[in-house]
Amino acid sequence: AAVGGLWPAVGAAVAASFLLNWFFTPPLHTWSIANADNLLHLVVFVAVAAVVSVLVDRAARSRTDAQRGRAEAEALARIAGWLVSEDDPVPALVEHLRTTFGMDAVAVLTRSVDGEWTVESEAGEGIATPQDGTQSIELGSGGALVLRGSHLPAASNRVLVAFAAQLAAAVRGRELAREAAGAAELAEVNELRTAILAAVSHDLRTPLASVKAAVSSLRQPDVRWTTEETAEFLATIEEESDRLNNLVGNLLDMSRIQTGALVMVRGPMGLDEVVPRALASIPGGGRDIEVDVPETLPRVAVDAALLERAIANVAENARSWSPPDQPVRILGSAAAGRVELRIVDRGPGIPVAERGRVFEPFQRLGDRPSGDGVGLGLAVARGFVEAMGGEMAIEETPGGGLTMVLAFGVAT
Repeated sequence: AAVGGLWPAVGAAVAASFLLNWFFTPPLHTWSIANADNLLHLVVFVAVAAVVSVLVDRAARSRTDAQRGRAEAEALARIAGWLVSEDDPVPALVEHLRTTFGMDAVAVLTRSVDGEWTVESEAGEGIATPQDGTQSIELGSGGALVLRGSHLPAASNRVLVAFAAQLAAAVRGRELAREAAGAAELAEVNELRTAILAAVSHDLRTPLASVKAAVSSLRQPDVRWTTEETAEFLATIEEESDRLNNLVGNLLDMSRIQTGALVMVRGPMGLDEVVPRALASIPGGGRDIEVDVPETLPRVAVDAALLERAIANVAENARSWSPPDQPVRILGSAAAGRVELRIVDRGPGIPVAERGRVFEPFQRLGDRPSGDGVGLGLAVARGFVEAMGGEMAIEETPGGGLTMVLAFGVAT
């Protein structure tokens, strides 16, 4: 009964009763039975054997059903676990389906509007269309679960249907994630476009208006300007042109960073060489900034042009927030295989909760503009520093103010 089922067990019981009659029931070695009691014994023997066979057969079937149920429960539990823990559970579900049912290959296919099939995920090879498998289940929205291998028994259909339902949900979740990513990217682009338009409409027009006013004043034929007044107009034109150039440069640099179009030429460079060139590029030449960058500092592997631009942006931002009688300081130091450049200001500082925002594009905290006016200077600086393998962090200046730290590894 345990091995072959009910009917082989009943047949074995009947055969055993005949053997008992032949060898042990008088007269021996004959099929006749002399005593009626012995006949009753044999009948009871066969009846008991049949009842035991039925019970054993039922127990075996129950044990098989329990094992199948436990396997199904474990499979469904794994499915539920993957749906909760995995960002994209489709590959894990497909592989688990293949191993659970011993299939040669399993694939999830989706159909495009033009009728072409695309493999979303597969375990095993050789399935490109539903016709390549031995069994196919529709997943909805034009999708299909395709299996190739031996045909599954009817008892496995319940688990297979559960797999199919969860795969359909996972595939739909993958589609929703793609749509959400596309929507988030579109929203980010729209936000950036709005910020750029705001910058162009205000911060770029301001220097243009100053330049236009100065040029128009100089071109007035009915007014005689003194030498000092002419020099003041020309200085205004030069200063506002430099400001406009920095604004446009930061806009272009930000677009290069966000599109991954940044090209670098890295090489060993001393900070004592880069800092003076960076300060020379900002309005006023950075003559009001105190610099203490020793020539003995180890060299760092950077792109000189990008580092100059980063230092200039941070220094100009620090100068815009520092009081006139408190000059910005730039300090260089080295320790533990790192070279650090600290740009220290004595401005109002930034609350700890707001410090993460200063590196976001078009963020301007407070009433005064940050360096470039549109709030891109620090974002561009951090993008350049990190692209060169460095780090940029914010520290609080002792006594009040903010310190920007640019750190790089020592060039090997």
